[in-house]
Amino acid sequence: MNPEERRGRPWVKAILGVLCLLMATMWVYYFVTYFRHGKDPGVYQLADENWRREATPICIAAQAERNTLEDTTGGLIKDPTVEQLLQRATVVDKATDIVEHMLDKIVVIPVATARDDELLKIFEDNYRIIIGDRRRYTAALRRGERVQYSETIVAGGPVSNVVLDFTAGVKGNNVPECSPPGELGGDITTG
Repeated sequence: MNPEERRGRPWVKAILGVLCLLMATMWVYYFVTYFRHGKDPGVYQLADENWRREATPICIAAQAERNTLEDTTGGLIKDPTVEQLLQRATVVDKATDIVEHMLDKIVVIPVATARDDELLKIFEDNYRIIIGDRRRYTAALRRGERVQYSETIVAGGPVSNVVLDFTAGVKGNNVPECSPPGELGGDITTG
């Protein structure tokens, strides 16, 4: 290619220049946002930190109450009887009642902004789906069905992912105590 042919493409240089400028602008915006907020704000992060301070002790108390229900002395039962299914349903329902009562308390904690209200509503709606999934599971157990616990799919994954994003420590609200309970964690499937 001769020098005249290379000089004949100023539009290519202009496009590359604009692309470089856009990329540089994106990185400047990211770093300014990052350093202004001290971290990259999460999607579900509340601006009002008072909510976390009030919710944490409520969630810790709910965890402690749920822990009193645990009975793992029998270990895994591969072929449970109808009576054992009913016992499991009773324990899971009691744990779900505790979780539901906890949720009722933490979603009424006032927040400072309309955006925080919206985020708290998303959190509540998704947590209520988890509660519904748990109730559906225990209803099947009470019918004598040996089923695995499954969660509703939301945004391409189990609904608990949305709730965990809200309660997470790094980009959420740093309230892991308010995360969905894990006592069904060994047999979670999506469906």
